[in-house]
Amino acid sequence: MGSSDFSRRTFIKGAAATGAMMSLGSLTTGSLVKSAHAQTSKGVEIIRTCCRNCTADCGVLAHVRDGRVLKIEGDPEFERSEGALCPKGLSGIQALYNPNRTKYPMKRVGARGENKWQRISWEQAIDEIAQKLMDIRAKHGAESVFASTGGGGNPNFYTPARFCNVFGTPNWFEPGASQCYMPRTLMYALGYGLYGTLQGQNTSLGDSNCVEAFFHKEGLKMGSLVLWATAPSYSGPSQGGRVLAEVRAQGVKTVVVDPRFTPDAAKADVWLPIRPGTDVALGLSWIRYIIEKKLYDKDFMQRWSNMPYLVDTKTKLMLRESDVVAGGSKDNYMVWDSKTNSAKPLPYPYDENLDPALLGTYTVNGLECKTGLQLLKERADEWTLEKAGEECALDPKQIEKAILIYTKEGNPSSVALGVATDQNPNSAQTAQMSVILHVLMGYVEKPGVQLQRYDDKGLTGRLRTSKLSKFLPPEQLKKRLGIKEHKGALQWWTVPAANIIETLKTKQPYQLRAWLERSGNKLGVVAGANEWVEAMKDLELIVHIFMYPTSFSAYADYLLPVHEWLETDFLTNSMNRAWVRQATTHLYETVNESWVFAKLAKRCGELGHENCKRAFDPKETAPELPYFDTYEEQLDAWCDQGFGMTYKEYREKVPFEYISMDKFRRYYVYKEIDPKTGKPKGFKTQTGKFEGYMESVIHLGRTGAPYCPKGVDLPPVDVDYDPLPYYLRPIESPLGEVAKEFPLTMTNGRLPYYHHGTLRNVPYLRELQPVAEIWVHPVDCKTYGVTNGDWVWVESKRGKIRAKVLETKGVAKHVVYMERFWNPETLNSKTHGMEMDVNVLTKNTAPHNDLCGTYTLRGFQVKIYKAAGAPEGIWQKPEEFEAWMPAPSNPTKRVEI
Repeated sequence: MGSSDFSRRTFIKGAAATGAMMSLGSLTTGSLVKSAHAQTSKGVEIIRTCCRNCTADCGVLAHVRDGRVLKIEGDPEFERSEGALCPKGLSGIQALYNPNRTKYPMKRVGARGENKWQRISWEQAIDEIAQKLMDIRAKHGAESVFASTGGGGNPNFYTPARFCNVFGTPNWFEPGASQCYMPRTLMYALGYGLYGTLQGQNTSLGDSNCVEAFFHKEGLKMGSLVLWATAPSYSGPSQGGRVLAEVRAQGVKTVVVDPRFTPDAAKADVWLPIRPGTDVALGLSWIRYIIEKKLYDKDFMQRWSNMPYLVDTKTKLMLRESDVVAGGSKDNYMVWDSKTNSAKPLPYPYDENLDPALLGTYTVNGLECKTGLQLLKERADEWTLEKAGEECALDPKQIEKAILIYTKEGNPSSVALGVATDQNPNSAQTAQMSVILHVLMGYVEKPGVQLQRYDDKGLTGRLRTSKLSKFLPPEQLKKRLGIKEHKGALQWWTVPAANIIETLKTKQPYQLRAWLERSGNKLGVVAGANEWVEAMKDLELIVHIFMYPTSFSAYADYLLPVHEWLETDFLTNSMNRAWVRQATTHLYETVNESWVFAKLAKRCGELGHENCKRAFDPKETAPELPYFDTYEEQLDAWCDQGFGMTYKEYREKVPFEYISMDKFRRYYVYKEIDPKTGKPKGFKTQTGKFEGYMESVIHLGRTGAPYCPKGVDLPPVDVDYDPLPYYLRPIESPLGEVAKEFPLTMTNGRLPYYHHGTLRNVPYLRELQPVAEIWVHPVDCKTYGVTNGDWVWVESKRGKIRAKVLETKGVAKHVVYMERFWNPETLNSKTHGMEMDVNVLTKNTAPHNDLCGTYTLRGFQVKIYKAAGAPEGIWQKPEEFEAWMPAPSNPTKRVEI
């Protein structure tokens, strides 16, 4: 195999064919793999593992011989994917053996941007980086160091956060967070409840929630599903996309809200090609229609929501019995009793003698009060179907048709909210709107709906790298960038990326000097990428911890190589069963990413950092786990904590049920009696009810509760957060002045081949999608004099890039779409791979979302015009990607220091 006349392409095709022959009938090899390993007669070991090329963790069977991975296929026993793998997962071998990987620790020897490096040892790398961090801390304070990570399947998401807390800096960020998922997890937590797991706690089908859909084979209970700003057939084809096809075949109606005509839209009963960034306006029209037509679930609203509670219109706080009656309870909220036509306290959970009014304005002890639902009605009143149609560029009749599908009696539904709504300054309000739609209809914890309280024993969150938040001194927390204005980001303990770039540019309130980055191409996923490049020049230390070089790497001082997922050991779970991601081989001097931060903490402790020393002491870190000297110790500790066994025992046992299905999945949990109180469990909110009127956001803004540690006094926001969703028109809109020069609205999003900023160096994926395409409607092609296949300049107020036109009716008129592309083949050029990077065009300046700090990644204005041709040096032909084809590589011993 290693002969010089054996091409890389021949190698990988031959390996795949060999693997297929060695596992004839491989689609039924689930019976062959009764534990984590199995041997075939041909000396091939089949190792059970899980993919990590997105958030889905699909089960994988890896065929390995002599330490080389020959083939990967889906594991048919993995319940959510049932043996399916998407192109991202199937690219695992090409990613593992990619010759472009960062193989050894590297130190910059030329100027930043020259991509000149020398190989160094791990000992030297850890020592020099730790020495520099300690020097910066001594001179400028720990807060001048910041770190970052990336999502998208990263199993050690909080590893940089843990190091930052231990080191003493409050500043770390994730380029998604405020722009991906956090607005949804925040608003669902405040409305639905603070639970210890994410499974079922919001309605993000792309993030392995909406678990209820996966039980459809037991008998269909759901009537419809609204796919709002999500495209499971693109983002999760082997799980969400697959199960959607199956439930549609069983009769489930679907509504798709998306400017793109995705495969999901093609199969939908209603497609609403919304103008990007106008989601709250559309949602308010749904709310108005539901209230006006009295389509809501009155009984649920009265008994299990806070919408009948009276709100003081001056303070915007719900009225307590203690506000009205001397000695009254602070835990009882006031309602207007229609029977007695007077204000009455409503003890939890309900009083059958009362008939709480859902709508109305009342006077209580001289105070003007309105019910939560009345305030919501007034907020939505202006948003008729016609006005929403005009604002959102939609047909009002189609909006009405979609609403009637969602609200059809006896056919429970859910709004599966996706990432697109997280990527503009109205992010948290869109999530808040979707929470309210579930409150109005009582679509919670009943058969067929997606909001469910699955009991995973807390393992989803617990068997991960914990943050060790208590190690961060309160005075340092107060220095966190954005801590005053964007308190919603406290839920993830992170800093909005908008605050990081603003501080890098202005050096206020202090100067940032060192950046530890653990993820892919940051310059492909942050808004205003060129501004980040310019702002990075003043940093004294930049460390990139990743599998391969990216545009970001060109500006780093150190490159540290980490494992691909086929080299990784980790604990995973699917529903109520435990699974494993286990190493199938090991290459070069790569290490587990959490090991890097543990070694940096260890060395900083040796250099005199007391907190870093303490972080290795189990007594000091309890109840969280400490740092360990080896990753194997970490794995054993997780397994002991969660299952009372070693990692070796665990991986040999998977898959196994760690909780029985009847305990994992139960309906109407809020009605179950809590043995401690003798009352129904209700919801883990401040009222115990499903909250549509979110007074909790006012308290969040004033104090940081419930996410700020007790005893830490944070400054309040200047203006209280709004308890109800409000519409903020995009700052750049086709209805504004900017449209005169930039008439087209840009959106972006995923394709099945890539996840966030990764995998652009995988040859087969690049053959499928070699360049950045811009989707343009035929009407707009004619208007701007371009046609299919033309190269065009795409320009916003912040810069310009090139892209290739895809003329298609699969995008709304006057809207264009681009995927977040970058080009590894031009990393050594002046562009460093950013010639087609859509985030050169995006906007990181104000306005930002008030709660989360979200900036503008979607829903801004651009123009297009013909370019002379393709950017210099990019690859378009399949044979050009030959250089990236996997080379046969011998396994190596794992790195130890």
